[in-house]
Order: sequence, then structure tokens, then C-alpha cells
Amino acid sequence: MQYEKTGTGPMVEPTIPTTPDVPSYFGEVTCDDGRQVDSKKPLPEGCQRTFDLTAKPVTQKIANFPMKTATVWGYAAPGTDVGSPGPTLISYEGEQVQIKVTNELPDATTIHVHGLHQPNESDGVAGISQPEPVKAGASFAYPAFVPGHVGSFAYHSHFETAVQDMRGLVGMWDVLPREQHESVKADVDVNMTLQIWGWESEGSLVQPFGTGPAGKFPFDTINGKTGDAAEGTIEIEEGDRVRIRIYNASQEVHAMHLHGHDELAVSKNGHEIPLVRETTQTVSPGDFYELEFVANNPGNWVFHCHFPHHTANGMKSGFNGAPVGMTRVFHYKGFADVNPLYFSEVSSSSDTVG
Repeated sequence: MQYEKTGTGPMVEPTIPTTPDVPSYFGEVTCDDGRQVDSKKPLPEGCQRTFDLTAKPVTQKIANFPMKTATVWGYAAPGTDVGSPGPTLISYEGEQVQIKVTNELPDATTIHVHGLHQPNESDGVAGISQPEPVKAGASFAYPAFVPGHVGSFAYHSHFETAVQDMRGLVGMWDVLPREQHESVKADVDVNMTLQIWGWESEGSLVQPFGTGPAGKFPFDTINGKTGDAAEGTIEIEEGDRVRIRIYNASQEVHAMHLHGHDELAVSKNGHEIPLVRETTQTVSPGDFYELEFVANNPGNWVFHCHFPHHTANGMKSGFNGAPVGMTRVFHYKGFADVNPLYFSEVSSSSDTVG
């Protein structure tokens, strides 16, 4: 399969991305003339998506070992559970969008939309573009706007950012093209938010600074879970074009490596880039990359950060020494399944690692 930046063939609807372990949210749609439309399709003129988010604490399962749960600060949308990262927001190019936030945290907060070319009054930077943050118990509606272009983006707190983002107030936002050339349409399209965590005891509040040796964060996750605690593998079929949308919400660089295939970086921060085939893509804090690969090598293949400590939970590996931490597994349909003990709470941790 030939990779092309602009594509060829007939124009088709894009594949709607999914976010493993995290719900998608298409917003609450209103139209000037009161008509009812399909929220999962591009909106006609005169309609708007409003993303109604609630920020609040929640006890979240992050890993299977050596600890399982922590209290994080996350987001919920109507009909979804609260969690970190928050629900993935999905809209289409040219649409008018709006963020509303209800603050059920013990502290004030804001929401900043990251990379969407929003007007200043919708930027959500406490004390600067938003002089008065949203107080605990209050709600706030940011002015509506039209994002500047398609791509993978994010939203996060910009009040006491060093604390609130590290406690979990982050989420992804995909702005999709209304249609695209058939040759560049992904068969499988997944979002991955990279985060790092540290907390002192089972269920306690995550700390904004590392709790491990030398101030390190002992847990590294994709979409709020270590590899062993994920809901399962990511299913693909031979011949699929697979797109991985990555957002680094942490304060560390991550080197995202795919086994068994070349990965191709096709976009950075919503813009096409010169195509480079590689096995590892470095992603800096705050960056977005879209990577693609062609599923041409059946098996069970890991995708993980190649910093060795980031493939462990508190310096412990998973079932029979398998990588955990910032790891996901792509599973070809028809190939042997990954041993379920890898995802088990009982037998996850390798007894070969001290």
C-alpha cells in the first residue's frame, strides 16, 4: 500500500477514531432551526456542538500491580463515567463548537483547548486570557468558535497546570475532515494519551510530583491504564491501514516504538509533515503525532514507550516478564490470543523481577 499525503480515489467519509478504555463524545447538538441531526455526522450550517464537561475527583483503576487504584481528577460528559483522560471529543472541520465546564473539584479550574486556533476569549489560561477561573461549584461556558484545521488535539486545565494536569485533567479532541480520499482513509483509527502517575498508597490522591526514587513517576500509562490493566488488545486485520493518534499529556518525553512493522509519521500537531519511515517516534510534552502502519505481519505486537523504566509498573514487569506500563498490544484477528494472565489481576506481576 502506498502512503500519500493528499490521497487518490473517490472522496469518502473518514473512519471515526476510537479511544481504547475511554468513551467518545460528539457533544450536544443544537441547530438554529430546531432540526434534529445525526451527531456522528458532519453538521450542516447553522448547527453547533456543545461539549458539556464536568471536572471532579474519582477513584480510578490504573494498574493491576503493585497498586491498582488512585484518586485522580478527571472529566465526565453526559452519560459517561468520570475518568482521566476525559472523554475524547469528536467534531468535523468547519463546525462551530463550544466548551462548557461544571467544576466539582475542591479547587478552581479552567479548560484550555490545545492546538485548535481558538480566539483568545476561549483560551482558558487562568489569570491571563481568563482572569477569573471557574470556582469550585460553579459552571462556565466558553465563547463558541470554529477550529482552525483538522487534526488531533486536546483539552486540559490551565489553572495551576503543574498540579491539575498531573492529577488527570486532560483529554483528546479529534477534528475530522468531512470527507477524504479513499486511499488515505484508515481502517482502524485509535487515540492514545500518554500520562505518568505517582501516588503513595492504594486509592490515595495522585501527586503532581514523582513519588518514586529520584522523584520519578512509577506508573506510565496509555489512556489512563498500564498495559496489564487495559481492557484488552486492539483488534486489527491483515491489510488494514492503522492510524495511531498520540497526545503526550505528561511532563516527560516518550519514544513510542512499534514491533514488527515500520511506522510512518504522517502528521504533527495537525499538520502534514515529510513522510519518514521509522520504528520509534519521539513525542515531546504537549505534542500530537499521527502515526500509520500497514498490517502486513500477523501476530501479537506491542506498541510501547522505549524508555525501559516506562515498560514496568514501579520497576516490576508483567506476566512472565512482559512489558506493561506505557504499552498496548495490537492483535491480528485469527492469530492466537494473548495469554489472559497478562491482563489478570491475580497473576500479572512477574516473579522473576525483584
